[in-house]
Amino acid sequence: MRLTNLSCWLCACACLCVFLAAGTARAEHPMARYNVVWDSASKDASGQMPLGNGDIAAGVYAIQDGDLYLLLAKNDAYTYNGDIFKTGRVRVRLSPNPFAAGKPFRQALDLPTGSILIEAGGVSVRVWADANRNVFHVQIDSPQEIAVAAAPEFWKRFDDCRFNTSRAPIDPPTQDTRADRDGKIIWYYGVGDRSVFPAEMKYYDVEQMIGKFPDPYRFNTFGNLVEAPGLTLTGGELTGRGRSFDIRIHSMCRQIPKADDWVAAIEREAARPVDAKKDWAEHCRWWSAFW
Repeated sequence: MRLTNLSCWLCACACLCVFLAAGTARAEHPMARYNVVWDSASKDASGQMPLGNGDIAAGVYAIQDGDLYLLLAKNDAYTYNGDIFKTGRVRVRLSPNPFAAGKPFRQALDLPTGSILIEAGGVSVRVWADANRNVFHVQIDSPQEIAVAAAPEFWKRFDDCRFNTSRAPIDPPTQDTRADRDGKIIWYYGVGDRSVFPAEMKYYDVEQMIGKFPDPYRFNTFGNLVEAPGLTLTGGELTGRGRSFDIRIHSMCRQIPKADDWVAAIEREAARPVDAKKDWAEHCRWWSAFW
């Protein structure tokens, strides 16, 4: 009798396990089978994992024994020569460093949610570009208190124009302009009063079309604003200590003649209320509908 009851109990447990497994399989999004998973950190920038929402994009990579980087881009970040520039790079430094050699590491491109999830050294980092708004989130969760620092990095820009006919000053800027305000890091690249558009129209013998289409290059200005609740601007970086962080990188590109007006515009955009939990849920719904 006991053996019979034991057999029935084991059979019931087995059926329950099969049922739960089947339920889990049904709950998992079919695109999850195509997730890209890495088991080691990157050696350099060539180890980027792509992320974006159709307008803004980022190459995300964590360097072993180093930091987390986001190489930022935007679809309309045109120079006066019609080239597309990266809009910047943001470095996020964590201490103690979860990317140190020997610590467990897993980085996944989570296709169902259009995000990147990094789990390293007990720390979880999710990076996503909001599907409904031009802002990146770098969400960090740690079981223990850690120090975080975030800051942009700049490089010398090159813009070689073969149609040397745009209005003075002819030489484009070679460096982004930084304009921090109210504890937020802001930087931008301004094309200025120059454009190769009229010369291109002449070159391709369609000069009559100049007045029919707006110039997409003149006064184009693009850049980003970085802010994070709980972090303070110190020594050129947003820094702080804690267990949970949400670093937000707002991106903007507009044809605005005055730099101060562009800065004011991205400040207004960043001032819009952010509810990360609600925005994440809506972001996931968008991606679910997309797939």
